[in-house]
Amino acid sequence: MDNFKFTKSLLSTFLLVLILATSCTKNITMSRLMPAEISVPTYVQRLLIVDRTAPQSEGFSIIEGILTGEAPFEVKNAIESTIATVQQELNTSPRFEVIRARERLKGGLFAQTFPTPLTWRQIEELCEAYNADAVLSLEKFSSDFIITEKKQLIKKTEGEGRNTRQVEVQGIYAEGIASVKVGFRLYDPQNRNITDQQDFEKTNLWSAEAETKTQALALMIDKVKATQYVGQLAGASYARRIAPMYLNINRNLFQKPKDNLALAMGTRMAEVNEWEDAIDTWEAGLNDTNDPKTAARICYNIAVGYEVLGDLEAAKSWAGRAYTAYGFKQGRAYAQELSTRIMQEERLRQQLEKEY
Repeated sequence: MDNFKFTKSLLSTFLLVLILATSCTKNITMSRLMPAEISVPTYVQRLLIVDRTAPQSEGFSIIEGILTGEAPFEVKNAIESTIATVQQELNTSPRFEVIRARERLKGGLFAQTFPTPLTWRQIEELCEAYNADAVLSLEKFSSDFIITEKKQLIKKTEGEGRNTRQVEVQGIYAEGIASVKVGFRLYDPQNRNITDQQDFEKTNLWSAEAETKTQALALMIDKVKATQYVGQLAGASYARRIAPMYLNINRNLFQKPKDNLALAMGTRMAEVNEWEDAIDTWEAGLNDTNDPKTAARICYNIAVGYEVLGDLEAAKSWAGRAYTAYGFKQGRAYAQELSTRIMQEERLRQQLEKEY
């Protein structure tokens, strides 16, 4: 019961959106917290983010920038976007209080491998200066942006008004691929342990076409913005690794056959967020039908209702009943998914526990 109360309280922030999906069903989108990929010790509550990508040598970084075609400000802007996204994403989670360090430490700019770890004395001094429990450090960063082009037929609009028409002309199709490789370390000074060390590589593609190469490139995303964008992707991915994050999940509600008034009425109640009344209505309707297909759909709807209310055990029971009593295969799949959710909720509860 305590776990149920915890889950129900935690999931009271559900965002419920009902969208018409088909003539038979309505789609529900629920926002819920997903556990992090890894569990950080619960005594880590205040997390310090450090930028450790200052070049070891300014001369070396200039040479590297020339070789890779990256200006120093481009890399710095991309690094800032990466770290800012980590901080923003972590702030959407209830897991940590996040602080950003003012200093920038020397580390792995343009590096392909992690630099030597920070000493525990450095980590302890940082934690003491910022009253933090652990340090999350961006320790290496490299980026690239490649543009390719090829000749091909493209569509062009000619004429005006009623005389407008599309024709094919010889043109240029250009693609730009931006990529970043970043590396994070999470230092735990209490146990003097590197809790996590992880590489992330993110890429994204943009395209443009025009009659000339110059026109196509003018339509292409700016290199600086492209690198910043993939840096943000990398930052968001790492935040999800160490902190529970909200995720949208979708469920279907059955509203037909309409000759069972309780089925349709309960769904309308769910549309206005009256889930307890909807469940009561569906349960009453279950006693008034002799049609196995309708009964299975009612059981399935009841399961969705209990999931929305945060009672996953009841939801699993009703989803299982849709299959065991009426042979509804969607009920079996739903029950299996709810079993996974129950395990995830327990992991989430453990990750959100606080030590005093």
